[in-house]
Parts: sequence; structure tokens; C-alpha cells
Amino acid sequence: MRRHVPHCAQITARVWSPFKDLQVVVEAAIHKRQTDAVHDLEVMLKKHKTDFLSLLKNIPKNLTHREAVKKSVTVGLQVHGEQRTQTFPVEVIEEAIIISDLFDLNEYAALELLLAGEDNKPDFPGLTRGLVAVLLYYDGRRSLVTALRTLILALEGRTWTLGLPADLAHLINNYVQKLVEENLTNKILGVLKTMNLTAEIDKLQNNRALGPPKHRKQVSDMYEEIQVTCAECLFSLACQRPLSKDDTLQVISHLKGDNLLAADGTLSPVTLALLMALLYCFDVSVLEKEDAEEVTGSMPVFGDPSYVADIHKELRDTSGWGEPGLGTVAQFAWGVMLRQLSQYPMAAGASEFYEEDETFMDTAMAAHVFCFLDKSVVSVDKLHKEEFYVRRLHGLVTDFIYHMPLKVKEIRNRGDETARILMAHLQEGQDPPGNLRRDFEELLSLICSLYEKDPLHLDLALDFWCPPEPLSQHESFHHRPPQRQVALYKFVRMAGDLLPATLYVPYIKMLTGLASTTQSAQHCYNLLKMNGNTSSPVSWDHIFTSLNQYFSSLRRETPTSGDQSVSYRMHSRAITPQELEGLQSVLELVRRVCEQNENCRILVCENQHWSVVMLLFGLVSCSVPPHMKSVLLRTLTALARTPEIAATLWQTLEASQILVTIPSSLGQSSGGFKVELEEVESRNEEYPMTRAFLEFLTVLTDTPVPAALGAGLRSPGIDPYLAYIRDDVLLRFGTRAYVNSGEKWEIAASCLGILHKLLQEYDVQADHFVDQVVDGPAGHVLANKPAGFTILLHMLRDSRLFQMVVRILDDTMKHFETFTSTAGQKHLERSALLCLQLLGESMVKEDEFVAMVRESGASILVTPLNRLLLSINPRTGKADFIVTITKYLMFNSTMPEHALSAMRILYMVCKSGPIQAELITLYTEHRETNELLLHGFVECLETDDAEDDQQTENEIAEQDSETSLAKTRISTRQHLLKLLISSLDLPAPNLAHYLLGFEIRKPVSKTNLQDQGILSSQKTCLHSILAILTKGVGSSGNGPQCLVDTPTLAELCYKLIYLLSANKDTSLPTLRYLRTSHDFLYRQIQHLPYEQKNYKHPVARHQSWLLKTVAVELRVTSLNRQRSHTQRLMKLILDDFDEDQTYVLQPVGGADESELLSSRLADINQSSQYSRNVRGRQYRRRIMSILDTLSFHQQYPEHMNLEFFDTNLIQQVVGSTERKDEDGVTFYDVKTLHRILLNELNNLQGTTMAGQRQRILEEIEDILRMVIERNKVCQSLFCKQQGFDSWRQVVEVILSACPADLLQGETRQTVLFEILQDLLKKVADDNALPELTAPVSGVLLTLMANLRQCFMTHDELPSDQERRDLQYVTLLDRSAGVSNTAVSWDKGSGSRTLFATSLQMVLKGLIEHTLRCSGAQQRVRARLYGALLYYLQIASKPKSSQAHLQEEPSGGVESRLLAASDTEFDQLRRENIATILTYGDSFMDLLCRDACDGLDVGRMLALSVLDCILMMDKFNQWLSFITSKGYLQHLVDSLAVDDEKLMALLGGGVNNLKVLYLYESKLSLLTRVAETAVGATTLLRCGVMQKLAECSFFDMRPDMDRSQSVYNTEDDFLPDPVSRYRHLLFTSLRFCLAILTSLGSENREAGTQVMQFIISHGDIFHSILLDRRLTLNLHALQELALTTAVICRANSQEEEQYAEVDSAEIEFRGHKLRIQRHMVSLLPKYCVSEKLTKQLKNLDVPADDRVDVCAKVTQAYLEVATNVTSFCRALVSNSGPNVQYCRVLFWPNMEEAMVRDLHGSGDFSMSTLSPAQLPNLGIVVYELKQCTNQFLAVYETRKLHLSKLQGLSELSVEDLKQFSGIADGEKMSSQQRQGLARRKLSQIIAYNYRELQAYSFIIENTLFLLWRHLEYYLLHCVPSDRGATQFQAQARRQAQIRRLQDSIGLGSSPSQTGSGDSVGLSFDLDDSRRHVRQQDIEALKQAALTVCSESLFKKILEINQTFCKSRSHYGFVEAVVRRIRRLLRLHTGS
Repeated sequence: MRRHVPHCAQITARVWSPFKDLQVVVEAAIHKRQTDAVHDLEVMLKKHKTDFLSLLKNIPKNLTHREAVKKSVTVGLQVHGEQRTQTFPVEVIEEAIIISDLFDLNEYAALELLLAGEDNKPDFPGLTRGLVAVLLYYDGRRSLVTALRTLILALEGRTWTLGLPADLAHLINNYVQKLVEENLTNKILGVLKTMNLTAEIDKLQNNRALGPPKHRKQVSDMYEEIQVTCAECLFSLACQRPLSKDDTLQVISHLKGDNLLAADGTLSPVTLALLMALLYCFDVSVLEKEDAEEVTGSMPVFGDPSYVADIHKELRDTSGWGEPGLGTVAQFAWGVMLRQLSQYPMAAGASEFYEEDETFMDTAMAAHVFCFLDKSVVSVDKLHKEEFYVRRLHGLVTDFIYHMPLKVKEIRNRGDETARILMAHLQEGQDPPGNLRRDFEELLSLICSLYEKDPLHLDLALDFWCPPEPLSQHESFHHRPPQRQVALYKFVRMAGDLLPATLYVPYIKMLTGLASTTQSAQHCYNLLKMNGNTSSPVSWDHIFTSLNQYFSSLRRETPTSGDQSVSYRMHSRAITPQELEGLQSVLELVRRVCEQNENCRILVCENQHWSVVMLLFGLVSCSVPPHMKSVLLRTLTALARTPEIAATLWQTLEASQILVTIPSSLGQSSGGFKVELEEVESRNEEYPMTRAFLEFLTVLTDTPVPAALGAGLRSPGIDPYLAYIRDDVLLRFGTRAYVNSGEKWEIAASCLGILHKLLQEYDVQADHFVDQVVDGPAGHVLANKPAGFTILLHMLRDSRLFQMVVRILDDTMKHFETFTSTAGQKHLERSALLCLQLLGESMVKEDEFVAMVRESGASILVTPLNRLLLSINPRTGKADFIVTITKYLMFNSTMPEHALSAMRILYMVCKSGPIQAELITLYTEHRETNELLLHGFVECLETDDAEDDQQTENEIAEQDSETSLAKTRISTRQHLLKLLISSLDLPAPNLAHYLLGFEIRKPVSKTNLQDQGILSSQKTCLHSILAILTKGVGSSGNGPQCLVDTPTLAELCYKLIYLLSANKDTSLPTLRYLRTSHDFLYRQIQHLPYEQKNYKHPVARHQSWLLKTVAVELRVTSLNRQRSHTQRLMKLILDDFDEDQTYVLQPVGGADESELLSSRLADINQSSQYSRNVRGRQYRRRIMSILDTLSFHQQYPEHMNLEFFDTNLIQQVVGSTERKDEDGVTFYDVKTLHRILLNELNNLQGTTMAGQRQRILEEIEDILRMVIERNKVCQSLFCKQQGFDSWRQVVEVILSACPADLLQGETRQTVLFEILQDLLKKVADDNALPELTAPVSGVLLTLMANLRQCFMTHDELPSDQERRDLQYVTLLDRSAGVSNTAVSWDKGSGSRTLFATSLQMVLKGLIEHTLRCSGAQQRVRARLYGALLYYLQIASKPKSSQAHLQEEPSGGVESRLLAASDTEFDQLRRENIATILTYGDSFMDLLCRDACDGLDVGRMLALSVLDCILMMDKFNQWLSFITSKGYLQHLVDSLAVDDEKLMALLGGGVNNLKVLYLYESKLSLLTRVAETAVGATTLLRCGVMQKLAECSFFDMRPDMDRSQSVYNTEDDFLPDPVSRYRHLLFTSLRFCLAILTSLGSENREAGTQVMQFIISHGDIFHSILLDRRLTLNLHALQELALTTAVICRANSQEEEQYAEVDSAEIEFRGHKLRIQRHMVSLLPKYCVSEKLTKQLKNLDVPADDRVDVCAKVTQAYLEVATNVTSFCRALVSNSGPNVQYCRVLFWPNMEEAMVRDLHGSGDFSMSTLSPAQLPNLGIVVYELKQCTNQFLAVYETRKLHLSKLQGLSELSVEDLKQFSGIADGEKMSSQQRQGLARRKLSQIIAYNYRELQAYSFIIENTLFLLWRHLEYYLLHCVPSDRGATQFQAQARRQAQIRRLQDSIGLGSSPSQTGSGDSVGLSFDLDDSRRHVRQQDIEALKQAALTVCSESLFKKILEINQTFCKSRSHYGFVEAVVRRIRRLLRLHTGS
């Protein structure tokens, strides 16, 4: 279990973790050059000085500590930093004691080391805490010595420099010098003496401190690394500053006791390092430099007088050396140094020893020093990879040759003498003596071994070569080579003069070694070419002449039998072993020269005299030993490196038939390599020929195989060679025996390399799947397929090749899991790598190959590789191929290329979801395997390699260097992240879920992610990714370090985090883990924005992925009501002052955390703005700073001027290569384009083009460079688009999804204005690209919508009580800025006044941006029109007036007329229109054009903007413009065009509603125009009513369902035909109302045209008026209300009495009369009655909507009643000059006024009609009484609601729940509930207010109707039973006033003839005169007294006093009541 760190932390700090920290700081300061790490380095060095001086000495054990640890089971140890003590389990204490005894370590330190092991167990799966502690122990020691080595390497000295800053270099120099002065050398040597790997392993093994093989390997590797690092510390110190005398003697003493050699006789790395350190101590080559005096002063050999004497004395005695060879090397180096000192006598007291230099030399050479250097030093594997090792040995050898020429000559003479002795003995047949000196031969061999390898490209061998002699003295003076070089070159030439036979081979080998570079190979070729003129045996002529002679001899001896294998022993007598060795050596020289230098290669092959190719192939075909053939083949391999020569070699190889490709006609075996492999090499168990031949084929296949290879003799192609490689060698390599087991894997690697290369170069083409016939020796034969086709076909089947590949992978993995080395380890690893690459390449080409198989219909059966890899392994019986491949990821640190190839295979295999599920099953089958595999993936991510500046994924170097390996590991990490990203969207469980630690056995969303080690959680890829991203993040960091080190990887990490956050399954677990465990997003946002100037690589995409994740987090926390998290992020993003963030809530769970904040947060949030500014430093908001980093500019490459290619054609070709990557970014395939252009170049003919070929190639390169620049532009544009899109998401989520109370009031407005102004400023730049600025319009739309909402919120002014209530808002609300909104409640100025300047800036920016987008960007302009519309609506007064909230009248009309008219709305409108007019006709024209044409959405928005502008334009300038330019006429004419589309829409055949909404927009604009008299007149002049009358869609009214409920829910998105029709009808009727209202009742033309429109669609309006619906339907009522309103206003004037009347006019008046009858008939139906109240109570509507629906139904019902009442009043009032001649609409009957419920008797329409078909006057009285009663009831209700609104804070819980509409279980603060209740109460009061208005209007009109009818009947009516005289007299008086052809209507007189021509004659004066009798008048008088009671009048007057009078300046009601009372009093006898 995890334990706290004990109090012994200071002691334990010296064991592991502080040493790791020390190493990190040292590397950061020295290698990474981090300036901020210098101070940390100084602190660390002071802290760890004692650790360096007591190097690797453990803290001693302590009995007191041991007892304390043992007692900690119960007593415990005091935990550091706490008062309490910590106890530990018994097991932990026992293990700690064991570790203490094992390492002789302090008990406290051992205990804490064990606890550290427990903490780090997730990093070491499968190991116990004790085994992990062992690793940590050695890791700490390694870190300490590594830090020391790094410090010494940074030391300024004579050999190298790191170029560190002066202050850092001074610090390190002083520090290291002090360590050296305090005997550091002795400490290091002491450590090396005590370290013994075997003893250490035995000790660990005995204490069971070694685990599985991997653990054992790790321990031994770290231990050896510690040893080597200590030795390298001494070596580095000696290189930079030679050791002092005492230190040098200590090194010599240590080397004397070192007698350990490896099994092959080479020195161990530790001994080699110490030997090299000693050699550098003897290095005085600095004397040859000009500034030698500056350096020699600090060298002990010159500064210490006793140095030479003491060292000389120590080295003179050769006895006592454990390994004598080390002593001889020391003596040899000392002798060379003495000779150098003798030539530069600067050393004090050394002259007496100069003469003994040759003595030391003789002693060393007698002990075979050159042989020891060759076999034990130079032969060390890694020596040639250490630059300064090689340079020192080079200096030692060259100094010997240069400074001691006589000694060289002496050993050469001795070599000649030895050669003569050997020759004499050989001639006599005697054995040569064994004591012959071979010093010169050993020297030549040493030179060969030293220079034949040059992996570091040091070119040291060039010192032995001199360029040719210059031609002139001037050149000779300026280019004279150094003397040393001349001497060395002389040595090379003189060594070959008069060369004896025994020295011939060593000399040739030396030349071979010296020809190891391109230039040295050229020099060697020239030397041997020059030697040909002197008949020297070391010349090309001699060499090739000899080879030709041997070939001639061997060819004559070759037997006739084709089987040459039997002839080796019989026919090889002509070549002696010595001759064979010589031949092999000269062939090696030829191979080396040709291999290194192409010019030499070509010269050798083109020499016709030598005929090298034929000669070598001839020798191969002769009877020579296998090793000789292998040398010949390798020589041919060197020649094949030139493509032109390779083509010749292919033909020669085919002709030679050394590999039989043409079967013998006799069926006999014809020999060849195949037979030799089976019968010779297999018998010998050695395969030199096969290895050489495979190498030969490898190089040959580097160039294209000739298509006609073997044509005419067989089917042309490479198939026979491929079959040999595959079937004869590879598939059988495992069944053959090998003397050297490494040779087995070398053969396998060679075969696999050829197969992989052929497959890699293969391009799948359609013609490969069609059999082609060619000419053969016996007729037509099928042509062979390309080699890649054959290989791929075998790989896509369960073939022997596929089985061999997976078997090799299986075998090699079993070996790798043992963590041991074997012979041929390098080839074994390469074989495994090639198998992985072969599988990977097959998978790359698989899809195209399979698709081509299907398209061509070829009879080929293939199986996808992913299925093959999931098949059963016959060796294990399990489907474990994929598991085996995945295991290679575990070796990423040691075999990175294998891991990369395995990762690529997994990436391609995992593209299928079902396969991933199978993979997870395989991975999790065994727990141990599961842990190891998962940790393998994690290890791939946890590498510290930094990406290079130009590093890309595919740019992995071929050479095996540290740089290439680092790039490989980086590419592996990137592929792993791409694998995770691609897998994430596949069905669960997928590989991403498995690798990231999500649940795979239950729903992913149920995962609870934990840190590693918590609840036994394994370390997953998610932990590693977060570690990468969080490195450098925090208050002390400069931002994510990954942005600097690994930008590509960092982008993938950020992308993965975003995808995890956005995925529906992983979002909640991921965000919860990031929030609670790492505070990830908050810490990351602190470093935003990423300034590009601080980074070498683009970081825009990193920032965009992070911002997208932030947007998701804000959205999720808002949905989950985690207010504290949301507010914390918003505060960080939006705050504009640098405030201490520590008080902000830390991430904790809970929904109502805002109520639990500390008092400190309350104090901070309650502080004033002034104190805010004082406390915090003002700075730019983070969201604005991020916007500043976004650029809308883009540089494009310049246009190319092409000379040879046509520009248009090139553009077409480039366009054909356009592709899209996985992110959707467009790019151009450069490789494909390059191939196309090269093919075009190759197809060019003629000598002219041949001469221009180079220039054409240069132009092709320019084209490719241009395309690469285009790709960069595409990538840059995509990055900028993504960057702005992510910023947009954050802004929109904050404004739309986050709780509004977290950002409200003035703060919200300020933020919106800042963002708007910055955005508009950025898009106003002339260099901004439209592609980048287009998305800005959407953000502008969102911002303007929010800004408008802010102003609307400010318009809802709270009362004083509400203002006091707002003091009790929550602390979180207050922190968001609510307390700052009080300024907007000031009556002096509103928010529009405060932000007046900002508003105008925004308006100007919007208009300018719109004008800038006046091109083809219609969608952009549409969004801008939307934003502009929102802006213009800010100046609109709120529809919901506050008048309905007033309980008492605020004054009469006079007070309102005298009130100030310039409100902030008016002021803003004036400023807006002034600003708009400054842009002149350009903006007008653009807006009008978009309103008339373009996209439908854009047209609708443009129409709406035009609508708003016309509303503000009080001077009608815009109206004049659209009228004069014809835009208004165009809109009117377009109504006819819309008619057909609307008919199709209403017909149900079209569901595209654009035309519906477009029509509504047009009519809305026309309605706005019609709201002014000028506009209405203009519209009538344009013929708008005629257009509407001609529209046929009005006649397509669908059938209505009369059984519909009161409030049927319709689909707003796709309304049914009825709803569509009502949309159209309502809009049209409102337009008619606007015209009628604007022009007034006096304008007869308007009323006539509207009535013509109604009559033209008369059937529709008649059906509306005659609707007898039994239920209350809201939409039907609204339809009827609008219709009656239009008819009422259109009929407000009587026709002219004396106008000419034609037939059309008569028909028109007849239609009007019919409509008037329908209108009058509506009055009884739409009386306010008790039945209406009951119907409203019984409405079938949801409870939540009941109040709103009832109010809307009531309002619509009352609108119908008011319209009908007003219509009747107009008919009566306009019918005559006085009551005597007015129309009479009602019969003098008060029966209805007596009943309680007029509608209660059923069909009231028939019972209320009088005998003259007139409705009774009782209906009017009934309506008056009901409205009076209802008014009083509603008025009381309103008073009650007003009181509740004013006392909102005192409402009971039930009332609050009722008015807020919140269920019991829903969580909401009381303040929010009160806000909802306030809005609901205000809405109810508004409904009541409108009801009161309707009732008061009906009361006034019914009073007027009652007065007029009572006055007529009581004063002027003559009953019919009074006699005809009075009646006729009255009729004549009326006839004098009215014409006989008067309009037919109520109260008018028909013609005296009484003919039937009058239409609809019914209610006229004659009829009423005939039917009204005296008894009716009397009954009326009696009833009037009853129904018109005084109580009724009192109620009416009370209503008038309290409500009506404050809204009218006339005393109308009082006057009418007074007249009615007088009538009743005077004429009823009351």
C-alpha cells in the first residue's frame, strides 16, 4: 500500500530522487541550454558536492535507525512535516532490513527506497516493490555519475568545447577544478576497483533481489553503465585537462592490476577508457600548433619538473602488469611522447630521458605492441564510434611514423630479413623459426584495422595520401601539403617498394584499410595506376593480368561435367594457399576502391584491356573454393552500385548461368549456385557463396531489373532469381546446419531485405492482373509478373512465405524475451525488422491490390492480412500472431525501428471495429501479458527525444545513429496517437478505450479514471499523454514544454484530449478526471495564448484543440450545474484584471456549491470597481489576447514564369494531384506530380530536348517547390480556420450555454462590445482573406443576438422593492458582475446612452464589413444582415409596456403629451439612421438588391433589415430611394411570381417553406412601408391591393377540422397546410390593416381597394364569417378577429350619395351588404357570456400552458367582439347627420337583457332575431352588462396580482411554486424562483390589462348604440299602427335627403317602386316602420327602466373614473350616460 514519506526524507534524498533531479537540472543547463536552469544548477552543485566527493558511497548503517525501523510496526516513525507518526506493516519493515543489508545502506534510506518502489510499481509491471527498489537504487547511482560526466564534458579544455555561455562555463570550470583538487580521480578509481559485475549479480541472486530476465538485464546494464560512465569521467577529464602526476600514476597503477580481457581478447570498455585516458595524458601533439604556449602552461608534463622522471621510472619497469599488453602500449606512447618532447624541448627536467625513447620503443615492439593494439584495442566493437578514441590512436600511429622514420625503416628492414628467412625455409621445405620478428607486418595490419571502418566520417585516412603534384610553382606554393602528410604518404609508397612476398598481403590489406573513404579510394587507385608504369607488383595492370592468367589456367582445367562441386579438390592444384590469400586480398582491394568511389568503379569497368566483368564472372564459374567465390561476388557487388554497370551485370549474370535460369533440355542437373548450396555449402555448414550472391542480388535490385532479362530463352523477368531467394534459400534456411549460428540470420536477413525492397518498389497496376503472352524458345509463353506482384500475392495468402515470416517473428520474439545476446544478434534483429516491414508494406498495398483483383475479375484468391494475422498459429494453437507483433513495442528503447514497424502494422490492422474487439480479447487473455503489452504502449510514449526543426514523419535516416533512432521513436509515438485517434470513433470496446484505461467489460461511460497506482490502476497511455502535456505547466513554468520539444506530438495529444472530451462515451469520465485529478484545463488556459514568436513551430492548432476542449468543458459543467467549475474557467478567460486567483474555488463536486463559498470570496465580490482596479493590474482579457494571435492574412507563393511547360497545362496537372488528408486538409501529391513530370520528360524526343534536359529538370524542381509552397499555404489556411473556429466555440458556449448570471449586466455588455469591435477591426483589414473572414459573420451574429438580449434585460426595470431583493443574490452571481448593473437603472440615462459611442462603432463596422462582402459572399452577407437586424432592434422600444403594472393612473393624456419625447430609444434611432445615411446609395443599393434577389434566407434577412431601417427613417429618405429606384415596385410585382409557388405549397406537393417565409418577409416590409401615409399611398399607387386580389392562393383555404381542440399543437418546423394558409392570410390581413390605419377612415380609396381585395376572395371571407364552430379554437378566433378588424376599418365610411352607379358598382355594393349582414350577425354569437367563462374553464390544454392559452383565447374572442361592436357603431354613426336619419340595427326588444346567460339556450342566433329580421336591442344591453361585470372582476384580479408582484419576497411557498412553475424535485435557488414568478405575474397582469382595454372599448360602443337606438325609438320612431299619414310624411322628408339609388343597407330607403332589383333588401326604414308597433315601443319603455338600472350606470361611471378617463381626454362615457338617463327619465315616465 502507498505510505507517507517518513521523517528521514533528508537521508533518503541521497539514494534516488535527488540524483534524478540533479541529472535533469544538469542536462537542462548544459545540453538544452535553458537559461533559467543556470541558477538551479548552481544550487544543485553546492548541495551535491559531498555526493561527488564521496562517489557512490552509501550512507552507513545505524543501529539506532535499525531499531527505530523495526519498532515502526507499533511505535512508528515521525512523518516529515507532520506531528503524527507513521506505522508500517511487518512485510515492509522486513524488506527494508533486507535492502539495508544487501547494499550496506542506512535503514531509513532503505525504508524510503522501498516506499519509492511501491510508488513506482505501475512503471514496472510484473515486479514487486522490492525489485523496483533495486532498480531505483542503481538508477540513482547511474544518475549521479552521469551528471558528473556531463559536468566534465562541459569543461573547457584542449580537446573540445560545447560553446556554453561564459557564466555557465566559468561555474562549471571552477566546480570541476575543485573536485579534481580534492582527489576526484582517486575516488573514481576507487569505485572502479570495488565494482565487479559478477560478484554483484551473485550477491543479488543470493538475496533474491533479481527478478525475471528483463529485470536481470536492466540491473546488469545499469551496473555496467555505471562502471563505464565512471571510466569515461576520467577519460573526459584527461582529454580536456591532462591529469596531474599523482593522478597519472594512480591510473597506471590501476591499469597494472587490470588483467581482464573479453573472450575474444579485446579490452573491456572500462579498461579501454582508462587506457585512452592514459594515452591522452601522454599526448603533446599541441606542441605542433602555433598557440602551443597558451596550452602547455597548464599541462603537468611541462609544469611539473618531476612529472617526466616519475612517470618514466614507473613505466621503465615492465613487470607487475596484469595484462602485459597494456604496459607495452603505455611504453609505446611514452616513447613517442619523449621523441616529440625532444624536438620541442619545453618540458623542465626531461632532457636526460630523451635518449631513452628508442629503448621504450624496442621494448614495446619486442612485446608485440602493434599486435596488441590491433587485436585487443582497435578490435573493440564500439571503438570506431568514439571519435576521440580513434583520433588518439590515429595520432599515436602517425606520430610514430612521422617522428621516428629511422625506427620505421628499421622494422621494415627487419621485415625484409624475416621474409628472406621464411622464403629460404619454405624452399627447403623446413618449418620457419617461431621467434621471427614481424613488427612491420603487424604495423601494416594495425593501420588496416584502424582505418578500414569510418562510421563517423572522420576521413583520418586522408592524412596518408597526397594530391598529385601541382603543375606550376604558384600552385605548389599555395597548395603544398603539410610535412606530416608528406611523410605519411612517403611511408605508404616506400612500404610498397621492393615488396617481398610475405609482406605483399599485409601491404595490400593496409591499402584496403586506407581506401575507406571516397577521396582516399581515388588516391589509392591513382597510386596503383601510377605503379603500373614501374612494373610494380602493386599495380592494377599486374593485378588484373594475374587474375586473367589464373582464369585461363582454371578454365583449361575445368571438367566438362556441369557439376563443378566435385572439382574443388581435383582441379585447384594450380593455386597455392598463399596465392589464394593474395588473390583474395587484391580482390578485397578492388572491391573497396570500387565500392567507395564511383569514378574508379567506372574506370575499372570501362578498361577493355582488363575486362573486369567477364574476368570475374569467369572466375566465379571456375573451380575455386567457396570463399574465393564469395570474394569474387562481393567484388562484382561493388561494381553493381553504378546503374549503368548493373544493367550489364544483369545480362552477364543471365548469360553465365551461375544460377541456372534455363532448364536443361536433357533434364540433367546443370550445376550452378543452387547445387553448390545444397551439396557443398550445406555439407560444409558454411555459406559464404550464398551470402555473397544474396548481397550481389541486393545491390543489383537497387536498380530496375531489365524487362527483357532472359527474353528468347525463357519467360523474361526476375522470377527464377526470386524463386531461388524465396524457395531455395529463405524457406529452407531454418532446416540447415550452421557452424556459425549467426550466419543463419545473416542469410535470412539478406533474403528478406531483397523481398521487402522489391515489394516496396512495386506499384499496383491493372495490366498486372491480365496474363500476357510473349515469345519463348518453344513458342508463346506467359510473361512473368513483376516481382512485387508475386511477393504480394504470397503475402496475401496462407502461403509458405507468409508462414515463414510469422515464424521468424515468433522465433525472434522468444529470443528477445530472454534478454540475452547470441551470435549474429544484429542480423537476427534485422530479420525480425524486415519481417515486420514486409507485413507493413503488404498492408499498405493490400487495399489497392484487392480492389484491382475485384475489378479485373482475375482468378486470384487473396485473404486480407488482418484476417491472416488473426488466424491460428499452428505452433501454439492460438491466434497470437498479433500479440507477438505487439510485443515488439516492449522493446522500443532498444529496437525502436521494430516498434515503429509493429505500430504501423497495428495502425493498419485496427481500422476495422470488429477486429479491435478481437484484439482486446487477445490482449486481455492473460493478466501478465496484458500488463506487459499495455506497458509496452506506454513506454512508446515515454521517450524524451525532441523533434528536429525539419523532422517529419517519413524523414527517418537510414544510418544507425542516435539522431535516426530518436526520429524513429518520435514517429512511433506519433503513430500510437494516430492509432488512438482513429480507434476512438469505432464501436466500444475499442483499442483506444483499452489503452487509455477505460472500462472494456462494462459501459465506457461508467469508467472512473484514476491516477496510476490508485485502486490498483495500471499506468495507461492517458497518464503518459497528460504527463507530456503538463510538463512545464504551472505557476513556475513557461508553458507546456512539449510545444518546444515535440510540437507534432503535442498537437496529436491535444487533439486526442479533445476527441475524448467530445466523444459521447468518454466525455464525462475524461472531463471528470481532468478536472478533479489534474485541474488540467485551468492550468493549461493560464498559459494561453501561445505567442508564435516564442516557438519555432506553428502552435495555432495546439491552441485550437485546447480551446475546443475548453468549450466542451464549459458546456458539460453548465449542463451538470457545476457552477463553481464553470465560473472558474469563465473568470480566467474573461477577467480583465490580474487578481490573486487563490481564492477561486478548487474543483470539487456538487451542484449548489455557490452557496458554500467562503466569506472572503463574498468580500472580494462585494468590493467596488475602484477597489478592483486598485487590487488588480489591468490587462487584456484572455479571450481577446487569444483573438489577437489569430491572423486573417496569408502569404501566397509568387506566380511562376515557365519556359518549357505550358502554365495552363501545369495547373491542370497540379489540380489532378489534389488530395485530402485525414483532417480534410487539401494538399497536392508531390510524388505523383514528380512522376508525371518525369514521364513527360522521358517521352520527349529529339536532340534539342536532350541538350535542354538539365534545364528542364531544374524547372521541374521549381514546379515541385511551388507545389510544396502551395501545400504549406493550404496547411496554414486550415490552421487559421481551425484556430478561429475553436475561439468561436468558446465564445459561443460562454454566451449561449453557460449560466447567464455568471456573466451579466454591464460586464457582459462590455465584453460583447470589446469582442465586436476587435473582430470588426480585424476583418476591416484590406489584406484579410475572404476565406478566413467568412466565419466571422456567424460570430458577429451570435454576439449581436446576445448584445440585444442584454439591452432587453436592462429594459425590464425592477421596482424599488425588487431592487432591494437583488441585494440578496448569491455570491457567485455577484462575482459575475450583477452588482455593477445598478447603474443602468438610473432614470437619468439608460445603457444605450452609456454605450452610445460603442454602438455606433459597431454599426459602422457591420455596414463596412457588409459592403466589403458585396461580391459573391451571399451567405456571409446573410449572417451580417442577421447581426445588423439584431443591432437595429436594440433601438426598438420594448413591446411590453410597464403601464399595465401601474395600479393608479399616472396622469391623463395631457401629461403624456407634455412629457419629454426624446427617450434613449429615439436618440439611438436618430444616431443609427444618421450613421447609415453616411454610407450613401452604396449601402442602400446593396441592401435592396439582396432584398430583391439572391439566396432566400439572405433575402428574408435583408427585407427585415430594410424593415427596421424604414421604421427609424422618420424623413422617409430610404422610402424615397426604394421608390425612385423601382425596388418597391419590384417587390410588389414579385407577389404575382410568388403566387404559383404558394399555390404549390398549399397544395401539399411541396414541403419547401422558403417561399412561405419569403412572402411573410415581403409583406412585413410592405406593412412597415404602409405604416406611414406616404408609404401607404405609394403602395396603393403601385397596385399592391390589385396584386393581392389577383393572387389565387387565397382561394385555396384548406378544409378546417371543426372538432379541433382550442389549442392544437402544430409543427412549427413543418406546419400543415392549414397552418401554412393561416400564416399567409394573417400576414396579408395585417398588411391591409396597416394601410387602412395609416390612411385613416377618411380615405375612401384605401377602403375601397381593401374591400375589393376581400370581395375578390369573397368565398373565403364569407366562410370565415359564417364559421359555426362549436368549440373555442385559438387559431380560428385569431383568423376571425383579423378578418373582422379589416372589414370594420374598410367600411368606416359611407358611399358617396350622388356618385354615378353602374352595374359593377351595384354588384360591389351588393357584396358589401352581404358582408355587413354577416358582420352584424356575429354580434349575438360573440357576446361576453357566462358560457364563455365555462368554456374557458373546461379548455383541454396542458396545465403548464393553461394560463397563457386561456388568456390568448379570451383576447382573440374579445377582439372579435370589439371589432363587431365597432362595426355596428360605425354603421350607425356614419348613416346620417342625426339620429332621425341614422340606420337602425336593433329591434326595440329587451328580452335578451333579462336572461342570465344569453348562450345558455343553445342556438341563440334564431331566437334573438325580431319579426323584421333585426337583432334585438337587448343583445346590446346584455353585452353592456356582461362587460361591466367582467371588467370589475378582472380589475380586482389585477389588483391582487399587482399586490403579489410588489410583495414578491413575501410570497408563500405555495404561491411561489405556483407562479414559478417549478416542480418540487427540481433544484433552483430562491432568487431564481422569484425571478420566474416575477415574469409570470407581469405576464398575467399584462393579459388582464388588455382584457380591461377590450371591455372598456365595448362598454363605450354599446353605450353609444344603446343611446342612439333609445333616442330613435323613444323620440323619432313612428309606429306602424299610428296611421299612414305620419309614416308617409316621414318617408318624404327622408327622400328629400337621400337619392332613390342610395346604397342598400341598414336604415336606407329603397326605390319607391319596390322592385326586386335591390340586392339583399331586408333591414330598411320601411320594414322597421311596418313592423314596429306602439306596443313594442311601450314594451321597450318598460324594459328599459328595468335593465338600464341606476346600479348599472354607477358601475359604468366607476369604471370610467378608474380606468377609461386616464386614457382619454373626452368625457364621452359621462355624456352618454347622462343622455340615456335623461331619455329614460323624460320618455319612459320614470
